[in-house]
Amino acid sequence: MISRIELCELLELTGLERQLFQMRDAFRSHQNDIRRKYKISANEMEIILYIQENGPQRMKSVGERFKIKFSTLTSLVDKIERLNLVKRVNSKEDRRSILVTITKKGKRMLEEYNSQIKSLADRITEIAKEDSLPSIVETLEKATA
Repeated sequence: MISRIELCELLELTGLERQLFQMRDAFRSHQNDIRRKYKISANEMEIILYIQENGPQRMKSVGERFKIKFSTLTSLVDKIERLNLVKRVNSKEDRRSILVTITKKGKRMLEEYNSQIKSLADRITEIAKEDSLPSIVETLEKATA
């Protein structure tokens, strides 16, 4: 099997492209480690991330967002609820409506999940010259817009 570096050399990628591939692979490896540690699938992780980013969500909203059947979603949420990463609560506005929210354990898992990005940002901040950091951030913002 060909290594990522050998592939980059074969494709004659620029230094930037090579670094982006290496970062992607490092993030993917870290994410897989976290998912294995907490025994969750990629779909389950995406649901937890969605709830973290958007606050407590109705099951229906989660299902619509990920285009999955309610029965499938129920199984996914049942599993991550058994792992104490999320919990179901009654909505205060409409007690018939059930919301999925993140638990303390789920928040700790997400902190661990996001730690690699924070660590990389800290290293870049340490290495970059003070006056060049805003330019780096602006470039990344434009590239991801």
